Amino acid sequence: MPLSSLQSRILRLLASHRNPESYIAGASPLTRSGVRISHDIDVFHDREAAMQQAVADDAATLAAGGYQIEWTRRFPTLHSATISLGGAATSLEWLVDSAFRFFPAIEDELFGYVLHPADIATNKALAAAGRREPRDVLDLLDIHRNYLPLGAVVWAASGKDPGLSPEGIVAEIRRNARYVQDDYDRVLTEAPIDGTSVAYALRQALEAADEFCRAMPAGPEGLLFLHDGRPVQPDPTRLDAYLPHGGQQRGHWPSSPDITAAMLERYRRGDRKL
Repeated sequence: MPLSSLQSRILRLLASHRNPESYIAGASPLTRSGVRISHDIDVFHDREAAMQQAVADDAATLAAGGYQIEWTRRFPTLHSATISLGGAATSLEWLVDSAFRFFPAIEDELFGYVLHPADIATNKALAAAGRREPRDVLDLLDIHRNYLPLGAVVWAASGKDPGLSPEGIVAEIRRNARYVQDDYDRVLTEAPIDGTSVAYALRQALEAADEFCRAMPAGPEGLLFLHDGRPVQPDPTRLDAYLPHGGQQRGHWPSSPDITAAMLERYRRGDRKL
């Protein structure tokens, strides 16, 4: 999901404003491997006060840089605007979201601070289970192929929504993802999308996820499993070979300082599979 030149300039301009309470999330961080062209930038916050301060600081910096700001929504927990310069435009949203996550936000050269890939992945699974957006399918397949198998994603995602079991998330994604070619044609991508191939790939990913969830023993739902400091899809018959990692308010790193240091070092080197 490549970022446009305008989006990259905006992100770098505002990167110094980002912090562990004001970080880039949504789908735009998936640009490092995806095929979909991002149409917006999402800035997430744990508290309303943090969001309001970020809106004021970002808007002032954008205006000083010559960018035009057209506000489209202004609510206590959501502000959105169209940012334009030199004939190019993009959407920028500031919003308040749950502080419950698996890891803290990560410092990043381009984004300033960005949500951890595991939290981006689990949030995307919950989004796909709760709405009908063909872009979610493309993002899920990108996550499944390049980051973490969908079974492990939905297993962990259930910890963020106690009302949904892992199998329930799979079922809701399957129910929502009934798209035709015209739906994918409306999604901005680098190259044309073959709806038939996408449907087949998603069906395979969901079947594998469902099989994994049914093989898992009862009890450890809502967890990630780490191996050598990375989230992986575990062997259900050998769970003791992995480090279970649950979510909490504002996230946390593994209990081992060595694992945490290794994860962050890999991220700084550009290894996005941490």
